[in-house]
Amino acid sequence: MDSKARAVNGFCLEHILDLSERRDIVAAEDIIDDRGIKLWAKGQRVSRSLQEKLLRHKLVRPLETALTVDGGVLCEQVVDACKNLIEQSELLGRICGVADARRLLDGFRQTPMPGPLKLLLTTAKDTGMATYEHSLHCVAVSAGIAARTKLTEHDAYHLMIAALMHDIGELYVNPDYIRGSAPLAPSEWKYVAAHPRVGQILIQELTTLPAPISVAVAEHHERLDGSGYPAQSLGHDVSRTGKMLAVADTAAAIIANHKTQTAARLSLALRIVPGEYDRAICGVLTEVLDTIALVDIADADDHCLERLGDIVERLNRATELASALVDTPPSKITGDTCKYVLDGLNALSKALSATGAVEALLMEEIAHDRNLIAEIFLVSREVDWRLRNQARNIYCRLDVVGHGKHLPEVMPLIDALDSPNKQ
Repeated sequence: MDSKARAVNGFCLEHILDLSERRDIVAAEDIIDDRGIKLWAKGQRVSRSLQEKLLRHKLVRPLETALTVDGGVLCEQVVDACKNLIEQSELLGRICGVADARRLLDGFRQTPMPGPLKLLLTTAKDTGMATYEHSLHCVAVSAGIAARTKLTEHDAYHLMIAALMHDIGELYVNPDYIRGSAPLAPSEWKYVAAHPRVGQILIQELTTLPAPISVAVAEHHERLDGSGYPAQSLGHDVSRTGKMLAVADTAAAIIANHKTQTAARLSLALRIVPGEYDRAICGVLTEVLDTIALVDIADADDHCLERLGDIVERLNRATELASALVDTPPSKITGDTCKYVLDGLNALSKALSATGAVEALLMEEIAHDRNLIAEIFLVSREVDWRLRNQARNIYCRLDVVGHGKHLPEVMPLIDALDSPNKQ
């Protein structure tokens, strides 16, 4: 068997076959398996009759390089869609409200789209994945960041291409994990956490795009304090383009997914834990956010205080468990992991205290202050997400070490971080 032969990812194939029912997808070359058998002829239209053949064989070349899609997504369409989003969103309009951002977007129209990425991006767009819409928001935010940080056109286009392609690895993940509304358990999240690395490999293997683009795609969920994924890299190991893409991705997700308190959510996400993001890159967005009225009571409810109290208890419980594992580690890898976790929890505790939300719990008059309740609502959501993220990171770290043999040592800590109902 050819050592370079590769199996076809079933999730991605299913997405491509869904697209084949909407658009013509044609084999640009013969599709050959690792034994030299022709599975599909050049020029033949792809249909579901190909599915069983592909899943039973390994190919000598990646499937994505052998297919072309009729009328697929081009950068010109991406720019038009980004401009529509900018017109519809006050926050995007402010972020991109400088002439250089519009100029960079217009220049991006002429950027060539590699065939395999065109196929994958069109698949994401036409099969209804949120990946495409999110990527458009990310391109728009990236143009604003590039303009406001005075990037060269060369570096700006690297950032914008990375923004467009950064979540393409999601096509290779079980869609139940991507589209589901329920929070994923850490054992499920590990598959989602691989998508930045999958995206990097796709760009490296399927295109000739410059290395900084694939590196930034791999880094877009990394955080400078080591709390990100999949590599949990520290700041000095993350490229400048990766640092910019991390900020753009966070901003894009909040702008795309929230219609209320958008500016407040973004401001809190970028500032709540100092050291997560590059300060200078965040600064160009926080300057914009500081010009917007942040408080909106639309999402405030009467359970905010109760939820915040639960989160504080959860944070304290997790800190106790992590401290015990650091003091008397059952293994070196567990002790080292919990030391990293404990540092993160202490930083989060300080950040939570700095918001004033915990002190506000002791104030009887708070129940009548709807603005303060709204702020507590946002703080609770943000801290809850970070606690769950810590649980996922612990699981992902130890799952690959010794085939997960150290996971039982930390499961009480993972459970405490992942859900207050599991304590």
